Amino acid sequence: MNSTFKTLSLAALVLACGQAAASDLRMLTSYTTTSAYTREVAERYIDMVESASDGEISFNLSGPDVVPPFEQLEPVSAGVFDVLYTHGAYHTNTTGVGAAMDSVFVDPAKVRESGLWDFIDGHYNELGIKLLAIVPLGSSGFQYVLKEPIEGSPSLEGRRLRGSPSYSSVTQGMGGTPVLMSSGDVYSALDRNVIDGAAWGLNGVKDLGWYEVADYFTKPTFGQTYTYLLMNLNKFEALPEGEQTALLEQGQALEAEIVPILDQLAVDEWAALEELGMQATHFAPEDAERLDALVTEGIWQLGLEKSPEAVARMREIAEQHGMTP
Repeated sequence: MNSTFKTLSLAALVLACGQAAASDLRMLTSYTTTSAYTREVAERYIDMVESASDGEISFNLSGPDVVPPFEQLEPVSAGVFDVLYTHGAYHTNTTGVGAAMDSVFVDPAKVRESGLWDFIDGHYNELGIKLLAIVPLGSSGFQYVLKEPIEGSPSLEGRRLRGSPSYSSVTQGMGGTPVLMSSGDVYSALDRNVIDGAAWGLNGVKDLGWYEVADYFTKPTFGQTYTYLLMNLNKFEALPEGEQTALLEQGQALEAEIVPILDQLAVDEWAALEELGMQATHFAPEDAERLDALVTEGIWQLGLEKSPEAVARMREIAEQHGMTP
């Protein structure tokens, strides 16, 4: 073999080994690939990890058109997909721990310092899942989008309102009927008057186009909400240590930086929605005072029903550290 051929062969081998070492992760998002949460959280994380790993980690992102949100945890646990960006309410049939986090005040550093982050990680490990990040979606959590304005109390009386299990306590406490539905089905359901409104976070109404089929968003906002970056545990443990570190460090960095970004995004979106013809409608004062208590206690109870021992321990940690009402 001549020296030139040897050199070329060695270069090809090095290149092939480098390509094999790089991790191309199959990732699911519970939100449409054009939604604010996918764009501002999932894709931001992807960019952060790819940069921190110098391109050694890459992602192929698929949305709920591939696997519906309420069915996504199992294929990640089984290794069909590697990474999941989701909300805990989408897998309450498996565990209540993820959803119960919405009862905890937004303070990412305290969530870690208190031991709560590690506890949740250990719980998901038992399901074959590694926790990468618990990502708060701003300093406040929820609102409703309504076809008709609020008039009197109970503020949502007689309305059928889309939601995940996290919202049920508020919807029922305000006189409404919860309808379990993924975000991708809301537009057509509003358009056909199947529902009268939808519970949602503070970002993404414009992206989803709901302003075309609903005229109001509610004030005040209430509660807090978190999303999760999760990974198949076996896949995570098989990665080189440097790649594991990049995934975890960037998850922590995302937790720390995302709140003001999403807070400002919400303010900008409300202004844009008003320009598109939507208006604020306000909960009756006596109802507004109850919103935070309703959502917090309702979410704790949801978690306790699904995973009593684990969520009881979560609540104990949160109460010991002043992280829940």
